[in-house]
Amino acid sequence: MTSRPLLLHVGSSKTGTSALQLALWNSTDALAASGVGIPLVGRGATVQRLLRPLGWVAASGFVEDIDTGGLDRLTTQLRDTPGDRLMISNEDLVEAPTEQIAALKRVAEAADLDVRVIVTARDWARQLPSEWQQLLKDRVTTDYESFIAQVRAREGANGETFWRRQDFVGVCDRWGAGLDPADVHLVPVPAKSVDRDAVFRVFSELAGFDPSTLTIDSRNINQSFGYTEAEMLRRLNLALGDRLPDFEKQYMPAFRRVLVQHVITRGRAPRITLPPAHVQWVHEVTRDLLATALDRGYTVHGDHDLLSPDPSAVGPLPTIDEAEMAAATLKTLADFAVAVFEEKQRAKARREAKVAGTTRGRPTADEAARRTRDRARQLIRRWRS
Repeated sequence: MTSRPLLLHVGSSKTGTSALQLALWNSTDALAASGVGIPLVGRGATVQRLLRPLGWVAASGFVEDIDTGGLDRLTTQLRDTPGDRLMISNEDLVEAPTEQIAALKRVAEAADLDVRVIVTARDWARQLPSEWQQLLKDRVTTDYESFIAQVRAREGANGETFWRRQDFVGVCDRWGAGLDPADVHLVPVPAKSVDRDAVFRVFSELAGFDPSTLTIDSRNINQSFGYTEAEMLRRLNLALGDRLPDFEKQYMPAFRRVLVQHVITRGRAPRITLPPAHVQWVHEVTRDLLATALDRGYTVHGDHDLLSPDPSAVGPLPTIDEAEMAAATLKTLADFAVAVFEEKQRAKARREAKVAGTTRGRPTADEAARRTRDRARQLIRRWRS
């Protein structure tokens, strides 16, 4: 009996990963009919069953100890997922250290799966603005031009984070350790404005299914900020200071989930570009990275020129109009207040509906006892397996 392939898409971040994952999760039945199993459906399941056991914490990365019990449960889930080949996509894996990578490969081996790594990459003229915006969502307060300087010098936490996420050779090296280089696939992807379906076509080719199988969301998933919008978020992070220090329990529910994800307007302000002074450096760096990837035998797909700086992404940064910034900030804070109130009203309605449903559907004593016995039997069978 031969091992089933596990197509493991580990990023890079900001390469159309959100749209791809949503398409996979929306198409599980159709993919299953094509022989492709998706063992982790939804962001929540991916975090709880894959990232948490590997020691991942939001905005901090892989900083906790590995949970071997959680990985054992993941092994069982992978083994039990039907399909001729399985696929997992998660861009947070791009930052995984060697210890976590080795642990996940052991999980795949225990589940009788043959790992094949997929790394998506995009030209740095677009990735530098995208990563800066992403870091702002993680409450970073560095301005854009200082961020670029840190990346160029490979200095500080921001520079280190960018290289760990976007140095596609480094990612291939870490995840390809112990694998046949041909089983490490580097996929240059164009901007969505150029070809929004490219990433879906490539993955359908790699996994062996018809791209029409996917149910693709027509919305602009994870749309970028404009320069004024991003700078406003940076200043709000500065004003927040050291308050709400716990990112997951305080900053995310109080700040990011409502203000960042649903209130700040996107797409109205001039977009963030790569200043012309950095174009030559970006061209040289990505040219050298591509040459190294080819020299090491990694399978590079498609048009290699997609990794060169796109001229349409290059240009002087817009000038910030402070009056416009003040007006945008006031509007955002007013919208934020309304959104917080509305969210509290929705949460109240959900609690009331749950209480009403529980009261109407409360089980009898016999039903409750039966459910307890069934649950106990399930736990015993799982423990024995």
